[in-house]
Amino acid sequence: MPSSDPRTLSIVHDIILRLAPRSVIDIGVGHGKTGVLVREYTDIWQKRYDRASWQTKIYGIEVFPAYRNALWDCVYDEVLIGDALSVLPQLPDVDLVVVLDVWEHFERDYARRLLDLILKKAKFLLISTPIHVREQGAVLGNEHERHVSTWTPNDFKDVPHRLVACTAFDWVLLLSSGDPIPYEVWRRHRRWEHLRRGWTAFWKLFPHKNW
Repeated sequence: MPSSDPRTLSIVHDIILRLAPRSVIDIGVGHGKTGVLVREYTDIWQKRYDRASWQTKIYGIEVFPAYRNALWDCVYDEVLIGDALSVLPQLPDVDLVVVLDVWEHFERDYARRLLDLILKKAKFLLISTPIHVREQGAVLGNEHERHVSTWTPNDFKDVPHRLVACTAFDWVLLLSSGDPIPYEVWRRHRRWEHLRRGWTAFWKLFPHKNW
């Protein structure tokens, strides 16, 4: 679906707020929610409510043109239609690329090539992807919505700088091949992985308790 699990969004919101990017590319625009959130936590939070005062540049890439709606024109500076590998070079270098609940729709070779391209084009890459990928075919007539791959943090171990957070449902990864992850982002969100591991161990020890 052109959407994301709402339980993951609190982590994503906070990372974007703390990174304070001045330019963003959203790969897999879908309904346009990510553009709204980026605009909210970069411009609106700084009391730049009037469109003429907006300072953050937000670009989008979407392979399925039928998802276009009024949000695209409202919050994005530009949305390109097409395959991400093909159209990404047409956009300027940015502070942050956001790919939310999209990575599982990529074949592995394609995803690795896209990862290399993104890390050359952006300071940071923010990904969310399901921990357990369920089977999914075409949605709303969009064949690109099929789930074709599963990813874990180990698949990104060669990226020099990475932060791994998670919910009960999704991995959230912040990656950088150059600038280290800002300490405030790392300190606040690394705890989510430890919390999940702790609960997993707890339920294994006490599986039959009626809590």
